[in-house]
Amino acid sequence: MGESLFGKPRAAVEAALEGREPVACPLCRRPPRPFAVDFQGFRLARCAGCGLEFQSPRPVFDDLAAAVYGDAYHPPAHGTVDPSRRRHYVRQLAGLRRHLPAGRRALLDVGCGAGAFLRVAGGCGWRVEGTDIRLTDAARRTGARLWEGQLPEIPFGGARFDGVRFNHVLEHTQDPLEELRRARDLVGADGALLVGVPNLAGLSLRLKSWQSRWRLKRQRWKHYGALHHLWFFTPATLARVVEAAGFEVLQLETPVLERPGRRGWVGALIRLPLEAARAGGIVDLYARAR
Repeated sequence: MGESLFGKPRAAVEAALEGREPVACPLCRRPPRPFAVDFQGFRLARCAGCGLEFQSPRPVFDDLAAAVYGDAYHPPAHGTVDPSRRRHYVRQLAGLRRHLPAGRRALLDVGCGAGAFLRVAGGCGWRVEGTDIRLTDAARRTGARLWEGQLPEIPFGGARFDGVRFNHVLEHTQDPLEELRRARDLVGADGALLVGVPNLAGLSLRLKSWQSRWRLKRQRWKHYGALHHLWFFTPATLARVVEAAGFEVLQLETPVLERPGRRGWVGALIRLPLEAARAGGIVDLYARAR
C-alpha cells in the first residue's frame, strides 16, 4: 500500500505530492472544518453538516497515481487470498445473493487489484468483470473482462450488471458520490450494491483517534491511512452517501476478520461483541437500486 511513501517523513511526502486541491463535502456542498494534521502532513477535515470526514486540501489525482498507485501497489502476491479473507469474500457474495433475484449473477468489481476476488467469485459461479485505475497482469490472468480507468470515466458500451462491488475502494476515490451514482447507472432495476470500507467508528480506530488527539501516539493519525485514503466513513456517513446516490440501504454489518493462529473460541469472544455493537474495523454495506 504505497510502500514508497507510507511511513516516510513529511518532507519526502510533500516533495512527491506537491499539488493540493480544496474539497467540499459531496453531500452538503460546503467547505469542511479542519480538525487535525497527520504525521505526514495530510490535513483531515469534517463536514459540520453531515459529519463526513475527508482530506482537504488533498493531493491531486495525477500525483497520487504516479507516486502511490504504481506497479508495486498490487504485487502478484495479492492475487491469492488466505483462508480468512476467502471466507470473507464468500460471505460478501452470499450477502449480494440474498439481495438479488434468483439467477442474477453479473457482478462488477470496482478496484479489482491483483484479481483475488475475481478468482473467488468466478469459482462460486458469478459472471464477474473488473475495473482499476491501473490494471495488473495478475488480474488479466484471471480471464475476466477488465476495464481500465476511473469508474465515472469508463465507457462501458452499454454493459449492465446485476451488482457492483466497491471493497476498500470508495475511500480512495476522487468523489464517492459520483462513483456511486455511476454504479447506479450500471445496474438495472433491483440491482445490488456492496460497499466495504474501514470503519471510522470501530473500537480500534476510536481508541487510536483518542490517543492521537491526546498526543499519546508518536505518528499521530496514522490509522487514517491518509496517504491513499481520501475519505473516512462511519456506518452513518457511508449510508448517507449511498442513499444520496439512489440506493436503498438493506443491510449493514461490521465483520471482524479471523486472525491466523488464533483459536476459534478466542476469536469468537472478540468477534461477536464487536459485530453486535457495529464496532468492528470494517463496514460492509448492502443496498438495492431505487
